[in-house]
Amino acid sequence: MTYSIIARDPDNGEMGVATQSQAFAVGSSVSWALPGYGVIATQSMGEPMYGELGLEVLRSGLTAPEAITALRSVDPHPERRQVGMADGHGGIDGYTGDACVGEAGQARGEHCIALANMMRSPDVWQAMVDTFEATDGWLAGRLVAALQAAEDAGGDRRGRRSAAIEVVCAEPSGRPWRDHIVDLRVDDDPEPIARLGDIVDYSFRYHRVVEAFELALDDEPDSAMDAIRDLTVDPDQEPELALWEAIVLATAERWDEAQQLGKRLQATAPELATTARSFGEVGLVDPAILERIFVTDGPAR
Repeated sequence: MTYSIIARDPDNGEMGVATQSQAFAVGSSVSWALPGYGVIATQSMGEPMYGELGLEVLRSGLTAPEAITALRSVDPHPERRQVGMADGHGGIDGYTGDACVGEAGQARGEHCIALANMMRSPDVWQAMVDTFEATDGWLAGRLVAALQAAEDAGGDRRGRRSAAIEVVCAEPSGRPWRDHIVDLRVDDDPEPIARLGDIVDYSFRYHRVVEAFELALDDEPDSAMDAIRDLTVDPDQEPELALWEAIVLATAERWDEAQQLGKRLQATAPELATTARSFGEVGLVDPAILERIFVTDGPAR
């Protein structure tokens, strides 16, 4: 009823799980993740024990193969399950029970494992692995590309409805709100993978711009500019990102670009321009910077 991919980025240790199903809200039951320790997918006749207890045994020091073996030993019906795990040490493992509804199977790559059941084609799981390994870029984008490859290879025989993705960091930082790098769900949509891809892309740009904004507030304009280098923000479609970008540009004294964004925002999202001025009232941003960004006429000063 579902196809999923579990993977680890060997360069930075990030781990991720992505899944799609015709079932409602697949992310509420299939995907599990714990920063620094592992990611899990449990599906077919999914058993939450593999997720909840699976993360606990990974935290205790078991590898992915050891964790799956331990949990299968206490499962009264392991033949109904399909499970994949990646641990924080680079281990990846999975299994497909004999009672999973066909087409059902799994494929293993160097840094990933793909699982699927009730598919239109037995090509689905290998398509996910092949696409993941042939795709460059950040982990979340590669996982979404793998889901789309599964759909292109036939997908869920019942259709599509929901999708989800989680990516966690390699080492817990003590700040769990930062350790979950991506945690997004599409619970009910006629094109869940396309929608998930859109919000994953937005999430990437959103967090880059927010990082740059925080660096600018901390008087690190060069680092702030590095954070948004090669990033394109459309002020008409993403005015909140454009506002933060304008402030970053201003702190780096790139006044022409900052004022161009300021003019667009005043024309298309005047409420944000008004809100921005309130940043100066509480000392978050120098009011003089905001006045220069949102100049109503005349050349840059």
